[in-house]
Amino acid sequence: MDLTEQIDKGFLQLASLSDNRINMAHSALLIAKAAYPDLDESLYLAHLDRLAADIKRDLTADLKAVDIIARINNVLFDREKFRGNREQYYDPDNSFLNRVFDRKTGIPITLCLIYIEVAGRLGLDVRGIGLPGHFIATFYHTDGKTYIDPFNRGEIRSVKDCLEIVRTYAGENAQPDLGWLRPIGRKELLARMLRNLKLIYARQENDVMLFKMVHWILQLQPDSPLELSERALLYEEMGNPARAAVDWERYLVNTDDHPGMQKIRARIDILKKMQSRIH
Repeated sequence: MDLTEQIDKGFLQLASLSDNRINMAHSALLIAKAAYPDLDESLYLAHLDRLAADIKRDLTADLKAVDIIARINNVLFDREKFRGNREQYYDPDNSFLNRVFDRKTGIPITLCLIYIEVAGRLGLDVRGIGLPGHFIATFYHTDGKTYIDPFNRGEIRSVKDCLEIVRTYAGENAQPDLGWLRPIGRKELLARMLRNLKLIYARQENDVMLFKMVHWILQLQPDSPLELSERALLYEEMGNPARAAVDWERYLVNTDDHPGMQKIRARIDILKKMQSRIH
């Protein structure tokens, strides 16, 4: 088994775990191995441990939530110089945890992941929130919930701020929905990371990495209609009509009826009669 196969097998094993058993740092580094198969995972896990240890020295039991956040922010953004990469937002390295550490820059979701992982090592309850168009974190404390924006140096955001952020991305007509502020699960966070990469690789017309991202999303979320249709089309391009037909059939099962369904059923019939070009 070569290294690529080992990584794919590792991701399949990861996806089979229940949500609460998933180690987010390990999972993010496994995603990074899609592009950097030789990365030394232990170096980056140790870096997270060191960051938490540095912050812990300044924490006391009586601190308020805002003071805890200030201490985390001081280490991550003032001392370590992590920052949001606005200049090259769509660089795939922004989504790979090893490169975020190496370059000290990333996109909202990877900076949030570092924040969450460091906080978790301190025994703090910080979770990810996937706002439409942006990713933030929420800190659960006896003081209440506090929304944090690691992409913007850990700024504290109000509920109104969060809804304004969504309107910035979704348009002024977006109807406020407090459901946007619910934390997401670990598999959903990983799937969102992969979807970011999927869009980037589609823009780059990198079909090999595009297929891998789509395939991994479906390992986490096997019934996602969008990725089922995307993988079906990719299988067709690869000359594998049998697998394309299987994905289209699963797509039909997991999609509400719409005018194009009959065409897809006809497409499946044609695919089932075709011979694979893959040997």
